[in-house]
Amino acid sequence: MKLKQIVDCFFKYAIERRNPYNSFPLTTEIDEFGGPYVEISDSGKLAIVARDRGYEVLRKETTSPEELAKWVYDMFNKR
Repeated sequence: MKLKQIVDCFFKYAIERRNPYNSFPLTTEIDEFGGPYVEISDSGKLAIVARDRGYEVLRKETTSPEELAKWVYDMFNKR
């Protein structure tokens, strides 16, 4: 699984919601100050993870790039 697959799903989902984005709001770079990032394991597991000063404070896992993309979109578009 590549980040590009998740990004493509994210853009498609955002367009369907009539809220297109110019860039994907997360990276795979670990942020130790509470910022979320995408984790992609060799086994195919995908996750949104947030760490704060060495402690994991958020983890949502799936194997579906579509589901992860929706979670990312929802994270940045709370109603």
